Amino acid sequence: MATGPRAMSGPEVLKVAPGLYAIDVRPLGITGFLSPYVLVGREAAIIDCGPPCSIGTLIEGLRALGVKPEAVRYVLATHIHIDHVGGASLLLDWARQAELLVHPRGVEHMVNPSRLWESTRAVLGELAEAYGRIGAVEKHRIGALREGDELPIAGGPRLQVLETPGHASHHLSFFEPEKRILFPGDSAGIYISPLNILVPTTPPPFRLDLALSSLDKQVALGPELACYPHFGTSNQAVRRLEDYRAQLELWADVISANMGEPAERILELLANRDPYLARALSLIERFPMLRRGLANSVEGIRRFIEWERGRSR
Repeated sequence: MATGPRAMSGPEVLKVAPGLYAIDVRPLGITGFLSPYVLVGREAAIIDCGPPCSIGTLIEGLRALGVKPEAVRYVLATHIHIDHVGGASLLLDWARQAELLVHPRGVEHMVNPSRLWESTRAVLGELAEAYGRIGAVEKHRIGALREGDELPIAGGPRLQVLETPGHASHHLSFFEPEKRILFPGDSAGIYISPLNILVPTTPPPFRLDLALSSLDKQVALGPELACYPHFGTSNQAVRRLEDYRAQLELWADVISANMGEPAERILELLANRDPYLARALSLIERFPMLRRGLANSVEGIRRFIEWERGRSR
Protein backbone atom coordinates (compact mmCIF):
# COMPACT_ATOMS: atom_id res chain seq x y z
CA MET A 1 0.00 0.00 0.00
CA ALA A 2 1.08 3.60 -0.45
CA THR A 3 2.50 5.38 2.50
CA GLY A 4 0.35 8.24 3.69
CA PRO A 5 2.61 11.24 4.34
CA ARG A 6 1.49 12.90 7.55
CA ALA A 7 -0.10 16.31 7.33
CA MET A 8 1.69 19.02 9.29
CA SER A 9 1.03 22.66 10.01
CA GLY A 10 1.27 24.95 7.02
CA PRO A 11 -0.58 25.16 3.71
CA GLU A 12 -0.71 21.87 1.81
CA VAL A 13 2.61 20.67 3.29
CA LEU A 14 3.15 16.95 3.92
CA LYS A 15 5.93 15.39 5.94
CA VAL A 16 7.33 12.38 4.07
CA ALA A 17 10.39 11.59 6.24
CA PRO A 18 12.68 13.53 8.59
CA GLY A 19 13.93 16.51 6.60
CA LEU A 20 11.81 15.64 3.54
CA TYR A 21 8.52 17.31 2.67
CA ALA A 22 6.06 17.37 -0.21
CA ILE A 23 4.03 20.45 -1.08
CA ASP A 24 0.78 19.98 -2.98
CA VAL A 25 1.03 23.07 -5.17
CA ARG A 26 -2.46 22.66 -6.71
CA PRO A 27 -1.79 23.87 -10.28
CA LEU A 28 -4.99 25.28 -11.74
CA GLY A 29 -6.66 24.50 -8.42
CA ILE A 30 -6.30 20.73 -8.83
CA THR A 31 -5.31 18.99 -5.61
CA GLY A 32 -3.44 15.71 -5.49
CA PHE A 33 -1.85 16.22 -8.92
CA LEU A 34 1.63 17.71 -8.44
CA SER A 35 4.02 17.89 -5.51
CA PRO A 36 7.54 19.32 -5.49
CA TYR A 37 9.74 17.69 -2.84
CA VAL A 38 11.78 19.77 -0.41
CA LEU A 39 14.89 18.45 1.34
CA VAL A 40 15.72 20.59 4.35
CA GLY A 41 19.00 20.82 6.25
CA ARG A 42 21.05 23.97 6.78
CA GLU A 43 20.42 24.37 3.07
CA ALA A 44 17.31 23.37 1.15
CA ALA A 45 16.88 21.68 -2.21
CA ILE A 46 13.63 21.55 -4.19
CA ILE A 47 12.95 18.78 -6.70
CA ASP A 48 10.61 19.74 -9.59
CA CYS A 49 9.33 23.17 -8.58
CA GLY A 50 6.27 23.06 -10.85
CA PRO A 51 4.73 25.40 -13.47
CA PRO A 52 4.58 29.20 -13.26
CA CYS A 53 0.98 29.25 -12.02
CA SER A 54 1.83 27.32 -8.83
CA ILE A 55 5.09 28.98 -7.73
CA GLY A 56 3.21 31.28 -5.35
CA THR A 57 1.72 28.22 -3.61
CA LEU A 58 5.17 26.59 -3.45
CA ILE A 59 6.67 29.70 -1.83
CA GLU A 60 3.81 29.78 0.65
CA GLY A 61 4.59 26.16 1.55
CA LEU A 62 8.30 26.89 1.89
CA ARG A 63 7.52 29.73 4.27
CA ALA A 64 5.30 27.40 6.29
CA LEU A 65 8.32 25.09 6.62
CA GLY A 66 10.48 28.00 7.78
CA VAL A 67 12.62 27.85 4.63
CA LYS A 68 13.96 31.32 3.89
CA PRO A 69 14.84 32.30 0.31
CA GLU A 70 18.54 32.54 1.11
CA ALA A 71 18.52 28.94 2.38
CA VAL A 72 17.46 27.48 -0.97
CA ARG A 73 20.65 26.14 -2.56
CA TYR A 74 19.36 24.00 -5.42
CA VAL A 75 16.31 23.73 -7.63
CA LEU A 76 16.58 20.29 -9.24
CA ALA A 77 14.77 19.30 -12.42
CA THR A 78 14.05 15.69 -13.25
CA HIS A 79 13.27 17.12 -16.71
CA ILE A 80 12.30 20.45 -18.22
CA HIS A 81 8.64 19.85 -19.06
CA ILE A 82 6.49 22.79 -18.00
CA ASP A 83 4.66 21.02 -15.17
CA HIS A 84 7.97 20.08 -13.56
CA VAL A 85 10.21 23.13 -13.89
CA GLY A 86 8.39 25.72 -16.03
CA GLY A 87 8.21 28.09 -13.06
CA ALA A 88 11.92 27.94 -12.20
CA SER A 89 12.63 31.53 -13.22
CA LEU A 90 9.96 32.83 -10.83
CA LEU A 91 11.27 30.69 -7.97
CA LEU A 92 14.83 31.86 -8.61
CA ASP A 93 13.63 35.46 -8.47
CA TRP A 94 12.55 34.71 -4.89
CA ALA A 95 15.52 32.52 -3.94
CA ARG A 96 18.33 34.69 -5.27
CA GLN A 97 21.16 32.38 -4.16
CA ALA A 98 19.68 29.21 -5.62
CA GLU A 99 21.00 27.37 -8.66
CA LEU A 100 18.90 25.45 -11.19
CA LEU A 101 20.37 22.03 -12.00
CA VAL A 102 19.23 20.14 -15.11
CA HIS A 103 20.49 17.61 -17.62
CA PRO A 104 23.00 19.18 -20.06
CA ARG A 105 20.42 18.93 -22.86
CA GLY A 106 18.11 21.17 -20.85
CA VAL A 107 20.50 24.03 -20.10
CA GLU A 108 20.09 26.10 -23.26
CA HIS A 109 16.32 25.53 -23.29
CA MET A 110 16.07 27.12 -19.83
CA VAL A 111 18.35 30.02 -20.81
CA ASN A 112 16.27 30.68 -23.92
CA PRO A 113 12.93 28.87 -23.52
CA SER A 114 11.33 30.13 -26.75
CA ARG A 115 11.51 26.75 -28.56
CA LEU A 116 10.52 24.91 -25.39
CA TRP A 117 7.54 27.22 -24.96
CA GLU A 118 6.39 26.83 -28.57
CA SER A 119 6.62 23.04 -28.41
CA THR A 120 4.77 23.08 -25.09
CA ARG A 121 1.97 25.15 -26.61
CA ALA A 122 1.82 22.83 -29.62
CA VAL A 123 1.35 19.80 -27.37
CA LEU A 124 -0.77 21.25 -24.55
CA GLY A 125 -2.65 24.08 -26.26
CA GLU A 126 -4.73 26.15 -23.85
CA LEU A 127 -3.38 24.16 -20.91
CA ALA A 128 0.09 25.60 -21.58
CA GLU A 129 -1.32 29.14 -21.41
CA ALA A 130 -3.10 28.26 -18.16
CA TYR A 131 0.12 26.95 -16.66
CA GLY A 132 1.87 30.22 -17.58
CA ARG A 133 4.68 31.14 -19.93
CA ILE A 134 8.08 29.57 -19.22
CA GLY A 135 10.54 32.30 -18.19
CA ALA A 136 14.25 32.51 -19.00
CA VAL A 137 16.87 31.69 -16.36
CA GLU A 138 20.22 33.48 -16.31
CA LYS A 139 22.90 31.13 -17.62
CA HIS A 140 25.24 31.69 -14.68
CA ARG A 141 22.51 30.32 -12.40
CA ILE A 142 22.16 27.00 -14.24
CA GLY A 143 24.32 23.93 -13.74
CA ALA A 144 24.36 20.59 -15.56
CA LEU A 145 24.08 17.16 -13.93
CA ARG A 146 25.15 13.84 -15.40
CA GLU A 147 25.10 10.18 -14.46
CA GLY A 148 27.22 9.49 -11.37
CA ASP A 149 27.23 13.05 -10.04
CA GLU A 150 26.61 13.46 -6.31
CA LEU A 151 24.97 16.46 -4.75
CA PRO A 152 25.57 17.20 -1.05
CA ILE A 153 23.03 19.34 0.78
CA ALA A 154 24.57 21.08 3.81
CA GLY A 155 23.04 19.67 6.98
CA GLY A 156 21.00 17.23 4.92
CA PRO A 157 21.43 14.21 2.69
CA ARG A 158 23.48 13.72 -0.45
CA LEU A 159 21.74 12.80 -3.66
CA GLN A 160 23.04 10.53 -6.38
CA VAL A 161 22.19 11.51 -9.95
CA LEU A 162 20.91 8.97 -12.48
CA GLU A 163 20.24 9.52 -16.15
CA THR A 164 16.88 7.86 -16.80
CA PRO A 165 15.80 8.58 -20.39
CA GLY A 166 12.65 7.25 -21.99
CA HIS A 167 9.92 9.65 -20.95
CA ALA A 168 12.30 12.37 -22.14
CA SER A 169 15.84 12.18 -23.53
CA HIS A 170 17.02 14.59 -20.84
CA HIS A 171 15.38 12.88 -17.87
CA LEU A 172 17.16 12.55 -14.52
CA SER A 173 16.24 10.74 -11.32
CA PHE A 174 17.69 11.28 -7.85
CA PHE A 175 18.50 8.71 -5.17
CA GLU A 176 19.21 9.27 -1.48
CA PRO A 177 21.23 6.18 -0.52
CA GLU A 178 21.14 6.45 3.28
CA LYS A 179 17.36 6.20 3.57
CA ARG A 180 17.05 4.57 0.13
CA ILE A 181 14.65 7.20 -1.21
CA LEU A 182 14.10 7.47 -4.96
CA PHE A 183 12.82 10.55 -6.79
CA PRO A 184 11.99 9.08 -10.23
CA GLY A 185 10.24 12.05 -11.81
CA ASP A 186 8.11 10.76 -14.68
CA SER A 187 10.42 7.83 -15.50
CA ALA A 188 8.31 5.56 -13.26
CA GLY A 189 4.88 6.71 -14.43
CA ILE A 190 2.07 8.52 -12.65
CA TYR A 191 1.22 7.09 -9.23
CA ILE A 192 -2.28 7.82 -7.95
CA SER A 193 -1.59 7.15 -4.29
CA PRO A 194 -5.19 7.18 -2.91
CA LEU A 195 -5.99 4.25 -5.23
CA ASN A 196 -2.47 2.76 -5.21
CA ILE A 197 -2.40 2.60 -9.01
CA LEU A 198 0.02 3.43 -11.80
CA VAL A 199 -0.65 4.82 -15.26
CA PRO A 200 1.88 5.41 -18.02
CA THR A 201 3.13 8.84 -18.97
CA THR A 202 4.64 8.16 -22.38
CA PRO A 203 3.89 11.09 -24.70
CA PRO A 204 5.84 11.49 -27.94
CA PRO A 205 8.77 11.32 -28.43
CA PHE A 206 8.81 8.30 -26.11
CA ARG A 207 11.50 5.59 -26.16
CA LEU A 208 10.23 2.31 -24.73
CA ASP A 209 13.64 0.62 -24.93
CA LEU A 210 15.31 3.40 -22.93
CA ALA A 211 12.43 3.60 -20.45
CA LEU A 212 12.73 -0.10 -19.63
CA SER A 213 16.50 0.21 -19.15
CA SER A 214 15.98 3.21 -16.89
CA LEU A 215 13.55 1.24 -14.74
CA ASP A 216 16.03 -1.64 -14.48
CA LYS A 217 18.71 0.81 -13.35
CA GLN A 218 16.48 2.15 -10.59
CA VAL A 219 15.39 -1.31 -9.44
CA ALA A 220 19.06 -2.31 -9.12
CA LEU A 221 19.58 0.39 -6.48
CA GLY A 222 17.08 -1.31 -4.17
CA PRO A 223 15.09 1.80 -3.23
CA GLU A 224 12.58 1.52 -0.41
CA LEU A 225 10.54 4.72 -0.75
CA ALA A 226 9.53 6.21 -4.11
CA CYS A 227 8.47 9.87 -4.23
CA TYR A 228 6.37 10.65 -7.29
CA PRO A 229 5.75 14.22 -8.44
CA HIS A 230 2.39 12.97 -9.80
CA PHE A 231 1.45 12.17 -6.96
CA GLY A 232 2.36 10.70 -3.62
CA THR A 233 4.76 8.14 -2.18
CA SER A 234 5.02 4.37 -2.00
CA ASN A 235 7.08 2.39 0.51
CA GLN A 236 7.19 -0.51 -1.95
CA ALA A 237 9.44 1.24 -4.43
CA VAL A 238 10.91 -1.80 -6.16
CA ARG A 239 7.50 -3.41 -6.57
CA ARG A 240 6.09 -0.20 -8.04
CA LEU A 241 9.00 0.04 -10.52
CA GLU A 242 8.58 -3.58 -11.56
CA ASP A 243 4.81 -3.13 -11.89
CA TYR A 244 5.36 -0.13 -14.16
CA ARG A 245 7.83 -2.07 -16.30
CA ALA A 246 5.26 -4.84 -16.78
CA GLN A 247 2.57 -2.25 -17.51
CA LEU A 248 4.64 -0.62 -20.26
CA GLU A 249 5.25 -4.00 -21.87
CA LEU A 250 1.53 -4.81 -21.70
CA TRP A 251 0.61 -1.48 -23.29
CA ALA A 252 3.18 -2.02 -26.03
CA ASP A 253 1.76 -5.49 -26.78
CA VAL A 254 -1.84 -4.24 -26.99
CA ILE A 255 -0.98 -1.16 -29.05
CA SER A 256 1.24 -3.20 -31.40
CA ALA A 257 -1.70 -5.47 -32.15
CA ASN A 258 -4.09 -2.53 -32.76
CA MET A 259 -1.97 0.08 -34.52
CA GLY A 260 -4.76 1.30 -36.77
CA GLU A 261 -7.30 1.88 -34.01
CA PRO A 262 -7.96 5.39 -32.57
CA ALA A 263 -6.48 6.14 -29.16
CA GLU A 264 -9.87 6.03 -27.42
CA ARG A 265 -10.55 2.52 -28.72
CA ILE A 266 -7.08 1.39 -27.67
CA LEU A 267 -7.73 2.76 -24.17
CA GLU A 268 -10.88 0.61 -24.03
CA LEU A 269 -8.89 -2.47 -25.05
CA LEU A 270 -6.17 -1.64 -22.53
CA ALA A 271 -8.69 -1.19 -19.72
CA ASN A 272 -9.83 -4.79 -20.32
CA ARG A 273 -6.26 -5.99 -19.72
CA ASP A 274 -4.82 -3.45 -17.30
CA PRO A 275 -6.65 -3.24 -13.94
CA TYR A 276 -4.68 -0.13 -12.99
CA LEU A 277 -6.02 1.70 -16.05
CA ALA A 278 -9.56 0.47 -15.46
CA ARG A 279 -9.49 2.02 -11.99
CA ALA A 280 -7.78 5.19 -13.21
CA LEU A 281 -10.54 5.88 -15.71
CA SER A 282 -12.90 6.42 -12.78
CA LEU A 283 -10.94 9.61 -12.00
CA ILE A 284 -11.55 11.29 -15.35
CA GLU A 285 -14.12 13.71 -13.93
CA ARG A 286 -11.82 14.76 -11.08
CA PHE A 287 -8.74 15.01 -13.29
CA PRO A 288 -9.93 16.16 -16.74
CA MET A 289 -6.32 16.35 -17.92
CA LEU A 290 -5.92 12.61 -17.31
CA ARG A 291 -7.81 11.40 -20.40
CA ARG A 292 -5.83 13.66 -22.70
CA GLY A 293 -2.64 12.50 -21.05
CA LEU A 294 -3.58 8.85 -21.48
CA ALA A 295 -4.36 9.39 -25.16
CA ASN A 296 -0.97 11.07 -25.58
CA SER A 297 0.64 8.11 -23.85
CA VAL A 298 -0.98 5.72 -26.33
CA GLU A 299 0.31 7.88 -29.17
CA GLY A 300 3.84 7.96 -27.75
CA ILE A 301 4.05 4.16 -27.61
CA ARG A 302 2.43 3.85 -31.05
CA ARG A 303 5.01 6.16 -32.60
CA PHE A 304 7.84 4.28 -30.92
CA ILE A 305 6.57 1.00 -32.38
CA GLU A 306 6.32 2.59 -35.85
CA TRP A 307 9.86 3.92 -35.50
CA GLU A 308 11.21 0.57 -34.33
CA ARG A 309 9.49 -1.29 -37.18
CA GLY A 310 10.87 1.17 -39.72
CA ARG A 311 14.37 0.79 -38.29
CA SER A 312 14.22 -3.00 -38.56
CA ARG A 313 13.28 -3.01 -42.26
